[in-house]
Amino acid sequence: MRDDREWVEQVLAGDKQAYAHLVNKYKNKVYALLIGMGLQPQDAQDMAQESFIKAYKRLGSFDKSRSFSSWLYKIAVNCCLDEWKRKKKDIFEGADVPQIDLVSPEAMYLRKEEAEELLNHIGHLPEKYRLVLMLRYTDHLSYSEIADVLDIPLGTVQNHLHRAKKKLKEQIVEKKTGGKMHEVCGI
Repeated sequence: MRDDREWVEQVLAGDKQAYAHLVNKYKNKVYALLIGMGLQPQDAQDMAQESFIKAYKRLGSFDKSRSFSSWLYKIAVNCCLDEWKRKKKDIFEGADVPQIDLVSPEAMYLRKEEAEELLNHIGHLPEKYRLVLMLRYTDHLSYSEIADVLDIPLGTVQNHLHRAKKKLKEQIVEKKTGGKMHEVCGI
């Protein structure tokens, strides 16, 4: 099996079909990342396509000593952040939650509700926390890959993940206690 760097070399040497291999390999992962960041399915498709076009145009600047997937994810994240800045709105409102295929319709409904609730809680986190959560738990990137994608120090990634989990837990406890977290926790 060829390494991504070899495919990149082929593209740079003029074999445009080699880029199709990279697109096929990463299209679902980039799409899932963008869905995880809160884009609607059609918007995520469009943004993924835009990310691959930008990556193709910038392929000559790809540092072959680094991971192609991290470089590509960084382009996708930046495309999404640019779009958020342009629209100046919270795209997590009304985000579709992917259907989860479970045994019973009741279980499917409960999982969908739980996923929507979790996505809603994630949507209320600051952007920096949402991003590290999605990259870590949706795309299963390592801490160092996340640091590379977001251009932040490794310690900051660890800090953001810790704080994101803490805030999510606080939000969930707050919701379950009906706003009486202070009484329950003795705070």
